[in-house]
Amino acid sequence: MRYNKTIRILHLMLMLGVLAQLCSELFMQVPKPEESIDQIAGFFFSIHQLIGFVVLIIAITYLMVIMEHSKHKNRLFPWLDATLRAELIREIQRDIPGWFRGVLPSPDQAHLLAGTVHGLGLILATGLGLSGSVIYLGINSDGSMPPPIHTIKELHEILGTLMWIFMAGHLVMALLHQVKGHQVLQKIFTADGRNRGS
Repeated sequence: MRYNKTIRILHLMLMLGVLAQLCSELFMQVPKPEESIDQIAGFFFSIHQLIGFVVLIIAITYLMVIMEHSKHKNRLFPWLDATLRAELIREIQRDIPGWFRGVLPSPDQAHLLAGTVHGLGLILATGLGLSGSVIYLGINSDGSMPPPIHTIKELHEILGTLMWIFMAGHLVMALLHQVKGHQVLQKIFTADGRNRGS
């Protein structure tokens, strides 16, 4: 499937934004009541908050662009349509057992499964951005927060862990596809060429 330039740029921006968020998380320190904060770690926390808003804007824009094109919406969210949902289940039953035998069909053959993974990643990034924004609005300057905000913070941390797993799995699958000759990296980042533009 060919993605237009706007979608490819949004995909790249979202990927870089999420990577920046995950990296900033490694060095930041969240303020806590009656606890001193390291200036550098506090700086990374501020960067994390700022990039979080940017990621949220990119993710929402990405969703809006995708939802305007039925072919892209159906690929990323096939489970919203009964017929495509049945086809997705058939793809899962056909392809996933082969993964354990080293058989990896091209994303074009398993387009609904590959698209679903991308769609779930987009939802995950949006959820992280939304929950992070709520925390930003609800946290006090000393790091204290009311119980509902603390619950959202715990959800945010769970989503963050899921994003680490998603990114690692996504990277491994992309590399495996590349090794198999499926040229997925070229398809993501370029628009020309016989096997490119997906």
